[in-house]
Amino acid sequence: MTTIANPPVRRVEMIETSPPRWTYHDFMRLAPEGQKAELIDGALIVMPPPFFAHERLQVLLMTVITLFVSKFDLGQVLGSRTAVRISLHQVYEPDILFVAHERRHIIAESEVLEAPDLVIEILSSSTAQYDRGAKRENYEKAGVRELWLIDPYGPAGTQFYQRQGEVLLEVAAANGVFNSIAIPNFKLNTAWLWPDEQGDLTNPIAVLKELGVTL
Repeated sequence: MTTIANPPVRRVEMIETSPPRWTYHDFMRLAPEGQKAELIDGALIVMPPPFFAHERLQVLLMTVITLFVSKFDLGQVLGSRTAVRISLHQVYEPDILFVAHERRHIIAESEVLEAPDLVIEILSSSTAQYDRGAKRENYEKAGVRELWLIDPYGPAGTQFYQRQGEVLLEVAAANGVFNSIAIPNFKLNTAWLWPDEQGDLTNPIAVLKELGVTL
């Protein structure tokens, strides 16, 4: 008779599974009301509060773009907490978005149902990886015409994309001026985006005068 000194061990194997992916239905029901959040690749990402540099640039751009669009009756400007349904597992809340007048039917009571014409994301250290990665790719697939990724600390990290066929192609400002294809006749002087030597941003009233908008 043979004695096995060390008998074999048997155990139940553990199977690693990925966490369940949320859909936009889940997001619209369960996302926190009082905090910015996005659904990225089926995962709920809650965003930390933004820094001052982010907020004051968002206020400047929101003010200027909203008044320009209103002056010429071009469409609707929304931002920050507006949910944009990109696909089944992607719901984003861009810092600023623009929907052209002829596409206003995509704006519902609680969400934007399709890709906006223009999306502006003001980057931060906690969100830049998503904005440059999965979100940029999905904005491209969804049909966004123009995407601005703005680094509030300087031009080196800032990127502009415009649609050419099926892709969003990175483009450069010509002599410091970026010509929008999403907002007709809107010309962005990139010097407006960053503080001067005194640490101040350009006055929005001065910007509007440059754009031909009188208050």
